[in-house]
Amino acid sequence: MVLSTIAEAVKYLFKRPYTRLVPAKTGPFKTDRMRGAHILDMSKCTGCSMCQQVCPANAIDMVEVPGQYPQNPRRRFPRIDLHRCTFCALCVEYCPFDALYMTSVTGFELYTRDKSTTLKSPVELSRGDYTLVTVKRDLYVTKEVKASG
Repeated sequence: MVLSTIAEAVKYLFKRPYTRLVPAKTGPFKTDRMRGAHILDMSKCTGCSMCQQVCPANAIDMVEVPGQYPQNPRRRFPRIDLHRCTFCALCVEYCPFDALYMTSVTGFELYTRDKSTTLKSPVELSRGDYTLVTVKRDLYVTKEVKASG
């Protein structure tokens, strides 16, 4: 037993280490179930603050946005701090109006050295075209959704 362990250690002593060189040679590792940045559909959001209540990291707070929103008379929308977010997708799962989605934009694409850019306002969350991963009640469903904005 001891000799086989030592032989295994010596075998790996002379092997090259496995290192992924991202982005120089390979792209970031992704799966179909990977959860990334958020998208907000402001036309569906009613400002119920359910997303804020279920967030375990307190990464979501409700802010007022100027404009007219018939479904949201108080004009309160979620603002998400990606620096604090754990990407657990509870906000997406518990949103009763399906106003929040998660994109496939993760890790390397979200990297920044400026922490102030991680606080995403509702208007910033509503921009862009992405392939979204929707998480609803323990099911992972990938669908193409165009974000409004």
